[in-house]
Amino acid sequence: MSGQLRTLKNRIRSISSTKKITRAMEMVSASKLKRYQKMVQEGAPYAEGLLNLLKRVSASGVDSSHPLLEKRPEKKKALFVFTSDTGLAGSYNQDLIANAGRFLKTEKESPLLIGVGKMGVQNFKRAGAAFEKTFIETKAAEIENVIQSIRETALELFMSKRVDAIYVTYSRFISASRFQAVTEKLLPFTLDLSSSASAPKAQPEENYIMEPDPATLFERLVPAVFSARVRSIFLESFVSEQMARMNAMHQATENASELIDELVLARNKARQAAITKELIEIISGSKAMKQ
Repeated sequence: MSGQLRTLKNRIRSISSTKKITRAMEMVSASKLKRYQKMVQEGAPYAEGLLNLLKRVSASGVDSSHPLLEKRPEKKKALFVFTSDTGLAGSYNQDLIANAGRFLKTEKESPLLIGVGKMGVQNFKRAGAAFEKTFIETKAAEIENVIQSIRETALELFMSKRVDAIYVTYSRFISASRFQAVTEKLLPFTLDLSSSASAPKAQPEENYIMEPDPATLFERLVPAVFSARVRSIFLESFVSEQMARMNAMHQATENASELIDELVLARNKARQAAITKELIEIISGSKAMKQ
């Protein structure tokens, strides 16, 4: 009986230590989540303003041709796969890898793979895939540099015509508690002028004075909109990752608490049974001595 109590005590101690770790990881993820959410929220108005301005300039009658908008027969494609560098994030990485895998299966010719995040890179390499370039183990202080490198890699592949289209698999941030793994076309991107933020419909004759000229503005705005898009995808992936890890660690902490309660109950029952057995032995010995 003492061996059983010792085993239960050791298990309770071990699970309590694990609970402290998962709780700490949950708090760290919550802190990172707030930081990256703030970055996304602060950058969203700028990105939206750039896109609306580009649509307005495009609707003014300027020549809307640009290398980043050039549509070519998609003979060769590239796929950027965004995953996390670490695990313990629930089904976050599995959903992204499965989404990217479905895209790859639909392609006759294998796209060029660019991995962002160690988990996806390791998974596809185990399956025999080769990566054109990888971005792994990104530190918080390196975020802007990595975003810039990803942008330059995408531009080099598309502008040099090594690929005719670039797709990206990432986790789209939907709301404060929702995210979804998606695969979207990154280049070439299109301008939907039906939702143009140019003149209101009630005043179609309204004109804007543009400085410099619309053609120069259009030439400068297209790369700026693309850069904002790359940055948004990267940060949304980080937000979704921290959200997934925070939820996974919260659930792990809850499960540890429930398991500890069960073990404490089992320990108390075993202790009570040991005490009852000892009392019976004492009483039985006392009766035997009296007889």
